Amino acid sequence: MSKNFRNYLFVLLTLATSDAIATTVVFLPGNWEGQAPQSLEGTGEKPYELAKLGQFYATRIYSVQIKEQLSPNSDPEIKDFLIPQVSREKFKQTCSRLKPDYVVRDQLSIEEKIRIDRSVYDCNLSKMEEYSIIGRKDLFEILEKLTKDSFPLVPKKKVKEYSREPVRAAKSQIIVLDSSYSYAPERKEFMSQLEAISWQPETKFRLVVFSENGSKVFPESTRSELIKQWKDFKSEGKSNTQDLTNALLRLRRILSSEDSPGKKKERMISILTNAKASNSIAGYGAAIEGLSLIGAKVSILYSSYAGPEARREHKEAAKRGAEFREVSYFQKIVTPRDSKTLVFKEGKLYSTGASPDSKMKIEDSALEKVEFSGKYSLGEFLNPWSLGSIYEEVKKEKILTSEPVRSNFAFLFSNSVSEASNSEYFGNFPKVLVKSGSKAFWIRVPNALGFSEGKKGVWAVTFLSSSFSSEGVEVIPDSLERYTFSTAKILECDPSVARNYLRNTEKFKFDCLVKGEILEVSQP
Repeated sequence: MSKNFRNYLFVLLTLATSDAIATTVVFLPGNWEGQAPQSLEGTGEKPYELAKLGQFYATRIYSVQIKEQLSPNSDPEIKDFLIPQVSREKFKQTCSRLKPDYVVRDQLSIEEKIRIDRSVYDCNLSKMEEYSIIGRKDLFEILEKLTKDSFPLVPKKKVKEYSREPVRAAKSQIIVLDSSYSYAPERKEFMSQLEAISWQPETKFRLVVFSENGSKVFPESTRSELIKQWKDFKSEGKSNTQDLTNALLRLRRILSSEDSPGKKKERMISILTNAKASNSIAGYGAAIEGLSLIGAKVSILYSSYAGPEARREHKEAAKRGAEFREVSYFQKIVTPRDSKTLVFKEGKLYSTGASPDSKMKIEDSALEKVEFSGKYSLGEFLNPWSLGSIYEEVKKEKILTSEPVRSNFAFLFSNSVSEASNSEYFGNFPKVLVKSGSKAFWIRVPNALGFSEGKKGVWAVTFLSSSFSSEGVEVIPDSLERYTFSTAKILECDPSVARNYLRNTEKFKFDCLVKGEILEVSQP
């Protein structure tokens, strides 16, 4: 390496790290062949979309300034790049006209796999570098990886890595699921939550099903495989606590046989059931204790269908090493006298003029107990999904209209699996309500400065899976940046878009663009 070149390289690195002089980059329209989102097909926007994607990842990863030249109106010569291959001379001419440090152009091919060929022309060194990457069908992941290697002389931003420590115990989320006919509504809610919540990438899953006809412990699998396992399994018979005990004993034998020295696995077991009593408190409790002794964290999410004896068995068994949670049910009704909310909680029926909050809670002081009579006097023959019918029969009062029964199952389940969530990233931050298209949603922000009602803008954000959010995802406040460049359509997002991406790819995070108007600012 010559002395002059070493001196030049030193100056280049010094300038690149200076706050006063930032590296400037021009992304030229690229060449996009193969599949594309419907919103881009037939519009002529694919070359520009590719450049906007490049700009996004460059600004997320590096301390660079973008010189945008993405419109024929602002740069008539831009049409010269709307061809598959562009000569080196065209890159040099762009350097002369626009005076950037780098000129970049991508060629994208999407067939069975994705391939991106990137040309990066260093205007200072008059040197062209070529980069290529091939990957599976996740364009965002591939572009991010490619961008991390594309500018070796440009300093990367000091960005917090939103992932767990590299050395940590493997996680196993085990779902012990009641397969009796009567538990069908709760199973449906469970499946929707399983699909909605995005989980930590190191988490594996295992399904255990039980009823009076026996039990089955499935092999450890991915979430998508677990979903398929359950969809292939049919409801059957009834269930009681002895059936559940047998399933837990079987599970412990299998888990013990899989353990090996030096390979500790962090296991979370969620028992979802409405199993009736069977006078097996000792055996049920011993099974819970046995799972705790091999290091499993056990929780019971119980739905009361069968009176006080069943509840007592579940609560007593939980004392041997499990966290006990009980589902509550709510239904709004209108009678000839008034409107009210029926609440079925801990085996008792209440009425109230209040409505449940966002976490499906109502203060106990607002509840008025409805005394059972007739066949319900012992707290049996109860189906919480038929609250209106029970109320009519007990109170002899006709219900004119009613809303569907709701429960706090989803909230309790998300908390029971919080060991596999990422709550440490979501602190006590201000929130803003953003209206994007037809949707409105809350996101956390580092501070409320710069956010006011009516303000419109675009923000680059990182969504992370969160079992504490009803959406299953949340924006990490520290990730949020105002985005001032042209937005790639396929990067515009809201919580549902982020959730679907994380669910379909089983990724840990999603970087994208939130575009909208601030409707409200809320301090913590």
